[in-house]
Amino acid sequence: PAQVTVVYSGTARALPATGPGGSRFTVMVAGAVQGAARKIKEKMLKIASHKLEIAPEDLEFAEGKIRARGAPEKFLTLQEVATLAYLYKLDLPPDLESGLEADFVFDHPYTTKPSPDRKNLGVFYPFVGHACHIAAVEVDIETGQHKFLKYVAVHDAGTLVNPRSLAGQIIGGVAQGLGTALYEQYVYGPDGQLLTGSYMDYLIPTSMEVPQVEVGHHETPSPFTPHGIKGGGEGGRMMTPAVVAAAIEDALAPLGVRVNEVPITPEKILRWVDEARRRTA
Repeated sequence: PAQVTVVYSGTARALPATGPGGSRFTVMVAGAVQGAARKIKEKMLKIASHKLEIAPEDLEFAEGKIRARGAPEKFLTLQEVATLAYLYKLDLPPDLESGLEADFVFDHPYTTKPSPDRKNLGVFYPFVGHACHIAAVEVDIETGQHKFLKYVAVHDAGTLVNPRSLAGQIIGGVAQGLGTALYEQYVYGPDGQLLTGSYMDYLIPTSMEVPQVEVGHHETPSPFTPHGIKGGGEGGRMMTPAVVAAAIEDALAPLGVRVNEVPITPEKILRWVDEARRRTA
């Protein structure tokens, strides 16, 4: 891996596409990289086979080399094969062009079209990640303020590719979900004027509001994707509003409070508590 350099392109130069979304980017990129790598691997085998005069099926990749099976002293390093591919056209097989580039478009094989009558909507998401979030909260019924005692997020994104990056996705998603659950809302004045049109008025959670998130991973490789990878980009964002609302409702359950709207502001909590007390008075 240390010998591989990834050259990033820009979206301005990319081919037409829908862009990353649906927690599918890692899966689709992995499939594309795998397909392109296989093309390059096949070409490198042809070059090494021609140079070493050994059949491709009798060669193997090992220790940064392409070597003969059963005769490891006969080999070419990957660097030597690359040098041949780019600089020594006359040492290549006659029908092989120079270079070691490959393009590959990965189309997931398990997607299906909807039926004409739309009774079968088809399979547009052949792989999904799973998550379980648990929030423990404490609510002050005199002020409507809440306090997080603990927040745990466990995700199953299949085979982990980059655990640190995935943890960042999860924690960032939790932060966004807290905005939906507790802070963010469009407020309009009597004249229809938006009153929360700037960051001075539109509340978003900062590092002061986001609790310490304990992140866990449960790896269940998908049988339908390269390397068993699943998505993990959106679970944090979608789980958080529901688990926070459920936790606050559970904290207020002895009063008979039902949480049925977001954001759950202190004013709403005080109103719900007052309404619950009136019902039981």
